[in-house]
Amino acid sequence: MIVQDQEIKQDIGVVELGNNMKHFIYKITNTINGKYYMGRHSTTNINDNYMGSGIGIKNAILKYGIENFKKEIIAEVNTSDELWELEKEMVNDGIVKDKMSYNVAYGGKHYLHGLKQYDNSAFIQHQSNAGKIGGISFYKKFGKEWNRMGGSVSSKKRSSEYIYKVQTNTNEVFLLNGLEFKEKCNEMGWNYNTLHWKQSQGKEIKKGKHKGFRVDLIQSPK
Repeated sequence: MIVQDQEIKQDIGVVELGNNMKHFIYKITNTINGKYYMGRHSTTNINDNYMGSGIGIKNAILKYGIENFKKEIIAEVNTSDELWELEKEMVNDGIVKDKMSYNVAYGGKHYLHGLKQYDNSAFIQHQSNAGKIGGISFYKKFGKEWNRMGGSVSSKKRSSEYIYKVQTNTNEVFLLNGLEFKEKCNEMGWNYNTLHWKQSQGKEIKKGKHKGFRVDLIQSPK
């Protein structure tokens, strides 16, 4: 059960917690300028002096001094999974964009979930940048030749996992994997692009150089 808007000050040390884990959303307020930070915390000791992990609140505490911040519990749940969901609900777009908030990231188990929900264009840009950074990092680490060979090996492995049944216009039948299919086309002078074209697979070709041919894909990679 969620206890909303219940202010429980940090000096509540008289409460006996025993070994029971507490899962709650807290609010830390700067008593000088009124700015605040909201976060989640799970602990057996609500007096453990935890004051958040966000960069904004950390910098603020360094600037103003911890004595100028008050902490209160504003909602409590029974499990850590419920806590993730509650934080996602409470630390939302309005909080992140509030000029009085130290929160710079959406609440919940996955930052990208909140970003996608509230700012899809920023989410797309984030993913694009992450892909570029990752690709550049690997490229710099292993070099152009490794990158080229790695891509080639991966492509060949995947091609080898396809199995095709090729029946010619003279009723010859070949069972070929993806690599062998291409090699057989080169060997026999067949047009690989025509036979491999998805639109022509699974039915007899009715016209052109390969009239009477039939190609069936009988196995794909899992």
